[in-house]
Amino acid sequence: MPRTGVTREQVFAVADRLSDQGIAPTVAIVRSDLGKGSFTTINQHLGEWKALKWKAEGPVSSLPPSVEAKARESLAVLWEFAAREAGQTVERIREAALRDVSEMQEALEDAQRQCAELGAERRELHKHLTKAHETVGALTDQVARLTASLDASLARLEDMEARLAVVLRDRRVEPPE
Repeated sequence: MPRTGVTREQVFAVADRLSDQGIAPTVAIVRSDLGKGSFTTINQHLGEWKALKWKAEGPVSSLPPSVEAKARESLAVLWEFAAREAGQTVERIREAALRDVSEMQEALEDAQRQCAELGAERRELHKHLTKAHETVGALTDQVARLTASLDASLARLEDMEARLAVVLRDRRVEPPE
């Protein structure tokens, strides 16, 4: 009695049933389900089934409900983790920013205090400088008066020496040395 091979319809039926259950049909699974058939024949029929299914459903088929539920569950866990991590990151950034603002506020207050101190010191130095200018002016005036007085005294002295020389010459007395 000749062996009967696996038909196209048998492979398609098993592949459809497996796909409906959310199981991707493979050559090994289909052969196991059928209990017979050559891998080459099953592979040819399964390739044709996949091509027709892809053409009918397009490159993206809908997920089986059980896979979709698991995917949603996994995404929910992942989303919760990502949201928690993002919240912690935002909190760390906020705390660092608040520290920076606080440090900058302290630095600003310190700079303002130093500016006030320097302003007071500048005003005090300006007072001293003004007094120094006044003193220099008064001393300059006094030096000018003393110089004028000295010049006048020197002129009188020179005049007196000239007169003394005339008197001594007239008397013929030798001037003291």
